[in-house]
Amino acid sequence: MGSAALARPVVAAALLLLFGALSVRAEPEYANEGAKGCLDCHGNERVMQIVKTAHAKREDPNTPAAQKACESCHGPSKTHSRFPMQVANLHFGKQSKTPVEVQNKICLECHTKDGREEWHASAHGFEKLVCSTCHGIHDPASVVPAEATVSQGCKVAGCHDKLMADSEPTAFTHAVGRPIGDQGQVTCAGCHNPHGPLSSTRCLDCHPQTPEARAKESEKARRFHDVADEKGTECMRCHKALAHPIKPLDEAIAKEAAKAAREAPAPGS
Repeated sequence: MGSAALARPVVAAALLLLFGALSVRAEPEYANEGAKGCLDCHGNERVMQIVKTAHAKREDPNTPAAQKACESCHGPSKTHSRFPMQVANLHFGKQSKTPVEVQNKICLECHTKDGREEWHASAHGFEKLVCSTCHGIHDPASVVPAEATVSQGCKVAGCHDKLMADSEPTAFTHAVGRPIGDQGQVTCAGCHNPHGPLSSTRCLDCHPQTPEARAKESEKARRFHDVADEKGTECMRCHKALAHPIKPLDEAIAKEAAKAAREAPAPGS
């Protein structure tokens, strides 16, 4: 066998090792200095506001502060700390180049309770909103509470402000801000779960469908509710526009009414 023939297996093995090594990507590494290294560059007043939030509680082992500090959310940043202008870490917000799915995945790794495991089935998840649209993690004043209110919550990003402005408490029984006896006021989150799909659970908190409650309903209401129970229909499939106007629905109703008026036979005909 010639020397060329003997060399071929050796060359093939070397190429296999070379390309095999190139195909194995090294795992990102955490910065040696931890949070201190981050704050050397990013320690401005806005960023430092996070110390006033629950994320900064080191006594809670589940918080970012008790784990990898800044890198718990922004990802391993050793390379970024060495080449900050060339290599970016994970950023949050609507303008970030980090994909929405990646941003929200970071949040949902810790925040999976209280219905958030169904985030992707919610209206916000379906629209691919980033969590930071509503939750200002570094700003304690804009961290949305569980019971979202008019001034702090669904209006904060300018998403639903016009809708709520049109919802006069005197016109709608469930309008935001309307008193609920001695229980406070109607809030957005009191009816709408921002982290989950449409559900009758919150309706039934105030309107339990017990035999006693059904006995007080009209015969028509009982009939409809019996059908809804049988089919598993959600309350809001029928009870729309209780809290705020739904313009497409209002316009459709007005259009049908006008059409019926035009087609109605003249009196005495």
